[in-house]
Amino acid sequence: MISTKNFLIILITCFFIFVTVKFYSFYIEHSEWQYSDWLINYQGGFIRRGFIGEILFQLYRISSISLDIIILIFVITLYLFLSYFLFKSLKYLKDSNENILIFLSPGFFLYPIMNSGVVGRKEILIFCLMGFFVFCNKYFKSKNLLIILVVSFFLLCLSHSGLLFYTPYMVFLYILIKLSRDEKIKFFELFTIFGSILIIFLLIILNHQTTTLNVIKICESVSDFVTYNCKDSGQFFALSMSANDHVSFFRSGNYFYNSFFVYILSFFAVNFFLGIKIYYSRFKIKYLYLNKINPSLILFFLFFLTLPIYILGIDWGRWIFISYSCMFFIYIFCLKSNLLLFYENVILKKILAKKFIMIFILFFYSFFWTFPFYDAKNFKLVLKKPFIQIIKKLN
Repeated sequence: MISTKNFLIILITCFFIFVTVKFYSFYIEHSEWQYSDWLINYQGGFIRRGFIGEILFQLYRISSISLDIIILIFVITLYLFLSYFLFKSLKYLKDSNENILIFLSPGFFLYPIMNSGVVGRKEILIFCLMGFFVFCNKYFKSKNLLIILVVSFFLLCLSHSGLLFYTPYMVFLYILIKLSRDEKIKFFELFTIFGSILIIFLLIILNHQTTTLNVIKICESVSDFVTYNCKDSGQFFALSMSANDHVSFFRSGNYFYNSFFVYILSFFAVNFFLGIKIYYSRFKIKYLYLNKINPSLILFFLFFLTLPIYILGIDWGRWIFISYSCMFFIYIFCLKSNLLLFYENVILKKILAKKFIMIFILFFYSFFWTFPFYDAKNFKLVLKKPFIQIIKKLN
């Protein structure tokens, strides 16, 4: 019989194969959202979302490699690193049924498989960086880690402005890394971190709306790698939208009322097992009185800081997916560094200890359903289409 660890290894391998094949299809068709976003650069002037695209564009200029090939290799490499960090995480699950359900939450790495439209989006950058800080921080001194953190902020937020709201997860992870080394947080570090975030915020605000001329120049710089109507569709068209345009779109479509119920239930379902595990724990660290604060309050506060993006962007499923993924890596670091003291939840442990019940919960919780990454009117049943196809053939 296949072991739990081998089952998870197979799932991660399937994840990597799926996202690779899917992004390759986006690369072939020059998709307007997943692929084109990596083409946005500074050839039309300094704009939001263009930092990583400018790096890739300059690499294209100084090399003989086609820009679309560079993007394909770059994104697949990021997914390779993410898969590696997922493999590394398995070591800390320790055959705990609760941890397996946390790992197989429908809001974690299974989400792109069930919602292929999020494959290749720029949030892969923050996932890889979170994994990097969790598993590779030991190779760097604290002062170098601070430099990497600040550089990461600029790379993330100037490549995707929405990721600014997720930087608190990275800040908290950095604090935990420092405390795991028995090092105190210095004023200079806090000043550098929050000063950098403020500078990035001002850069985004001052350059949030891009003119049509800017977009045309960018399209011309990558004309061989985009569709003919570049400036009028997809991510390039979205560049010309201001924050007010996003809020107006949000209000005019009654998006809040149409989707709130589905997404609020999805949020609680996605975080259910992680939330219970964290709630029944305490930090062992006394510094900053962390041992007096329930860790679930800290994670809820970090999520609270992301709420503005739910108004500025309608991809609510993606935002939940990003939040959970960041929280997962923080949780793994706590396990890895033995920072948490867990209290036994007797009722949940007894329920999950029964093999049949565990398999039943795992199937319906992790593989039976999902939620669309935007404009969710209902939950999405993963097996619905295959089931309908089978019924049609039988008839």
